Amino acid sequence: MNWSGSALACLLGAAMSVASVSKAGVWVTQPDLGVSGDYNSNPVLLNVPDTAQTAAALLLDAPTTYSANDFKLSLIPSFRFGTTRGYDSIDSDFEHLTSKAELDSERNVFSASIGAARDSSLYHDYLSDGVTGVRRDTGTVDLNWDRLLTEHIDFNTDLTSQRVTYGAPVGGAPTLTNYKYTSLSPTLAWDATERSKLTASVSGGLYNSLDGATESRSLNPQLGYIGKLNEIWSLSATAGYSRAIDQVSETLTEYFLTPTGVQSVLVPLNEKSSQDGSVFSFNLGRKGELLSMNFAASRQLVPSGFAYLTRQEIYEITASYQYTERWSLSGDLRLVQYQIPTLGQNASSDLSTYYGSVSAAWQWTEHLTLTMSIARAVEKFATPAISVDANSVSIQLVRKFNQMTL
Repeated sequence: MNWSGSALACLLGAAMSVASVSKAGVWVTQPDLGVSGDYNSNPVLLNVPDTAQTAAALLLDAPTTYSANDFKLSLIPSFRFGTTRGYDSIDSDFEHLTSKAELDSERNVFSASIGAARDSSLYHDYLSDGVTGVRRDTGTVDLNWDRLLTEHIDFNTDLTSQRVTYGAPVGGAPTLTNYKYTSLSPTLAWDATERSKLTASVSGGLYNSLDGATESRSLNPQLGYIGKLNEIWSLSATAGYSRAIDQVSETLTEYFLTPTGVQSVLVPLNEKSSQDGSVFSFNLGRKGELLSMNFAASRQLVPSGFAYLTRQEIYEITASYQYTERWSLSGDLRLVQYQIPTLGQNASSDLSTYYGSVSAAWQWTEHLTLTMSIARAVEKFATPAISVDANSVSIQLVRKFNQMTL
């Protein structure tokens, strides 16, 4: 985590130096302060009885932006300070900080962001490891360049690097792999009509475990469509092919009989396998005055806490409805499936998570919002055949402060 903290400090310092030179700029912040109470029947997602837990927490978000002519800087800190200790729970504390700088010109947009986060391995997507949760430290750097080539053709390239380390579980061997992942994704987009856009992209990625034992190299060409179907409905979709070469490096000990006796020799061994298949992303959205809905489906190779890049499929339906001027309702149904390559073999194991939630929010006052929600998660392992589930109820009160100029 030290490397990401140092890089974050450097970026913040450089961005603030640029900001201080421009006298026309202004700092603006709009913080949120909240309290929450949660009950979860199995917050650590363990296959054991009597794991229910009640927790309370203080929540703080303080998005801050600086704007000056063609330069913009965003700082987004987010914290949770709860009564639970440790990182083996979904209700663990977290500290997230992201900084993004953007510089615009007539034809170009340059942006750079850097982020650091500490939370639980169970926190993201409601799972990373359903056997035991541990602390997860993440550092991310992202560079993006958007270039308008002609009136109808746009070129974008994105370079992202991520480093993730996990803590050791209490009373057991490590189950997650520390890793670093770097990807490059150039995209060419053509405005076919006023309402539609066609895209072509090729992304390549390099995934390495920090101990040097495993590696994945991937290449994903994709074609896409982005369009507004009418005043309410919009559609974006991409489809392509993915190929990943996985490699494990091991050292074997071989014994030889010599005139002086038996001697051992360390022999390096590199074993390769591949992951081939289709990838896609589909998003259909409806945005109305009262009802908004979104249907999403995707299949991608993603970095994870497993030995290699992992094939992930997500199917999700979200909806929100403005019932009255003060009351709003929302729901979320999600299926997340992981196909995890088995170490050193042309085989894989499967992991699936089913998640559903329903929330009701009451605009108590202009600045106070009370939200009540219930949720259920079910996680299933194919090998060995294990199923764990969790039910949760939460209530949250958030105070949104007025926008303040610094």
